[in-house]
Amino acid sequence: MKSSFASIISTVKTKTLVAILVATTGLWCSNPATAAIVHFQIALTGFQEVNAPNQFNNGDTDGFGVADLLIDSGTNTIAWQFSVANIALPLTGAHIHQGVAGTNGPVVVNFNAQLNGAGLVDPDVANVIANPKGFYINLHNADFPNGAIRGQISDPLPPSPVPLPSAAWLFGAGLFGLVGFGRWKRHT
Repeated sequence: MKSSFASIISTVKTKTLVAILVATTGLWCSNPATAAIVHFQIALTGFQEVNAPNQFNNGDTDGFGVADLLIDSGTNTIAWQFSVANIALPLTGAHIHQGVAGTNGPVVVNFNAQLNGAGLVDPDVANVIANPKGFYINLHNADFPNGAIRGQISDPLPPSPVPLPSAAWLFGAGLFGLVGFGRWKRHT
């Protein structure tokens, strides 16, 4: 009887260990939060400005720039950097507008005429992530109050690979050692 009782205990221990292993592996492999940092980089030119549908070239024709947007999809926060050349500063407006290329649309995100900033919370950024081609960046100045340079937002840049934390490797090594110890103990 003693050997059958020991066998039952050993089986229960093994099943418990396997259940713990499966449960914790599921936790480590799952992605509980779907939030991500989404990076957009947009070329800005005066040639993209329109004053009526499909009437381009209405901005500062020698002005150009690049807009970098980092949007946190979990918190709806946005950080931005506008690098510009050949346009008069200061800006009088800097916005994300809703509208496809060749059309004008309403302001949905206001950057308060700042060339850079971070931490702006706006629920409309979720719509920008969902349909980036339906929005554009527009920078305004005193010479071009309707917009000096503009750029259509397109697909985000690919995400950078996220390295596996060293704690995950340590956890995996510990589980491997625990299973090995259990097998060794069972055979002795």
